Amino acid sequence: YITNATGAASATNANVTGVTATVTAITASPNTGERIWLGTSDGEVHRVNNAASAPAGTDISDGSWPAGSVSCIEVENGDDNHLLVTFSNYGVNSVWESTNGGTSWTSVEGNLPDMPIRWALFDPTNSDRALVATELGVWSTDNLNGGATVLGPSSSFPNVRTDMLQLRTSDNMVIASTHGRGVWSSDIFMN
Repeated sequence: YITNATGAASATNANVTGVTATVTAITASPNTGERIWLGTSDGEVHRVNNAASAPAGTDISDGSWPAGSVSCIEVENGDDNHLLVTFSNYGVNSVWESTNGGTSWTSVEGNLPDMPIRWALFDPTNSDRALVATELGVWSTDNLNGGATVLGPSSSFPNVRTDMLQLRTSDNMVIASTHGRGVWSSDIFMN
């Protein structure tokens, strides 16, 4: 339930108790009707139930998160408790995972260089695998494993700022939207 949308990727008033900063990321649950997550410019994430009728928000942020801007909230298809949250700031841990709906969070930034992370995407066939869209292309991991997570640049996409990743569920094709190099596609999740 978002009002006063600015036309950009944010909103100034979410009408959800506790959300006071600009909304910078919005994700709808693929599993639960009327459930959304809102990420804010001050590093908070709120789970909102009954979003279309009577929004009830719960702050599921972690106290150790940076006061940066949430760029993406990814929810595993089939499990609302498995979440990835990314931040688009320099100098912070930018990728966080929760396996219990936001009760606790673990940094899974691993070996990523210090750069903004703009998007995250779970592999639909193996949720231990993920892609992140970064300032320097798309990076991937085969094992989300806390601080020991190892990510590497994906050869399927160009090494250029990538702002968004989307999944075509009919065949698990990944689409990446870049800054200045167009839109790319890959069957990376079919391998």
